[in-house]
Amino acid sequence: MGDLVLSGLLNLKGMLALKADGGKVKVDAFEVLVEAQKGAGPSHGQGVPVILPPPPASPIDTGVDVWIFKSFNATVTAGGKNIVTQGMCAQGNPGTATWPGMVQAGMMNPTVTVNNIPINVVGDMATILANGAPVVFSRSGQ
Repeated sequence: MGDLVLSGLLNLKGMLALKADGGKVKVDAFEVLVEAQKGAGPSHGQGVPVILPPPPASPIDTGVDVWIFKSFNATVTAGGKNIVTQGMCAQGNPGTATWPGMVQAGMMNPTVTVNNIPINVVGDMATILANGAPVVFSRSGQ
């Protein structure tokens, strides 16, 4: 049982289903990020609390967990889940994840792409739109 490791200059195209033999899909040493259900299951990372509305009112959702729920180029899958190549995320408490965010272009992986867009991996970032705060993804979702 092992990981499926992609490396070098590689551009994946079309509908493609990748499957690691009991392991995870990786680019070099980094796990590939995959979509999750918004506000459900383990999160991809954590941000800083969004304090809206401002005091003295109580905030709507102070949760810090972040889930990637939509990839902009969902043609390649890893273990049946869409691989993230930029996209949308949400921050908040489980079950609600109120605050939207944008997954930034992959910086940790410049060489393995899907339709010429770098695949996002653990260590890549997003920006939560409500407060402009960065989020670093620490879990792949695989």
